[in-house]
Amino acid sequence: MIEKINQLLPVEVERNNHGEWIHPEVGGYWESNFGADIESITGEDWSELKRHFNIVTVKMYLEKSVSSDDFDEIMDGCDLSKWNPIAPHGFFLFSINFTEDGAEAIWAKAKIDFDAIAQSLKEVS
Repeated sequence: MIEKINQLLPVEVERNNHGEWIHPEVGGYWESNFGADIESITGEDWSELKRHFNIVTVKMYLEKSVSSDDFDEIMDGCDLSKWNPIAPHGFFLFSINFTEDGAEAIWAKAKIDFDAIAQSLKEVS
C-alpha cells in the first residue's frame, strides 16, 4: 500500500522584526503536537517531525558562520535580520531563530527513500 507523504516544500520567507522565522506548516504541526509555548522537543519527537514531513535537515550556527564582531552585534541587538546564511545545495529554509546558546538556521530538503520508491513501483506494475 502506498503511504501518503506530507512533503514539506519551500515557501516565501518573511522574517519577523527580530529576523526569526519558522516554516508555517512546521509551526502549525509544532503547535498541534507540542503546544505553542514549547521551545524544544525530544530527539524522538524531532525524528517524528522529520518523518512526518519527509525531510532531512542540517543546522548552521550563527557563531560558526560570522565573525566574532558580527556575532556580538547580532546577539546584542537581538536582530537576526543581519544574518543571511546561504542554503546548502538543494536545501530550503526550515527555520531561523535564536537559541539558548546563540542562533541557528535549519535547512531542509526532501528525503529520498529508494526502498519505498522500488516498493511503490512493484505495486504499480
